[in-house]
Amino acid sequence: MREEAKRNARSLNAEIVATLSDRAQMSRRRKQAAKALREIDRIREKIAKQYPDQPDSVELLREDRYGR
Repeated sequence: MREEAKRNARSLNAEIVATLSDRAQMSRRRKQAAKALREIDRIREKIAKQYPDQPDSVELLREDRYGR
C-alpha cells in the first residue's frame, strides 16, 4: 500500500481513503448492474408471455446472414 501511495503521490492515509472510496463505488456499480439485469430479465419474461410463439432470433439472424 505504501508503494502504491508513492506511485500516486499520496500519503498512506490518502491512499487508503482513495482505495476504500474506489471499492465502495465498484460495489455500488455492481448493485446497479445487478438491478438493471433483473429488470431486463423481468421485461424479457413479460414479452415472452405476451408473444409466446416468436421465432428464435438466432435463427433469424443466421437466415439473414447466410441467405434463405
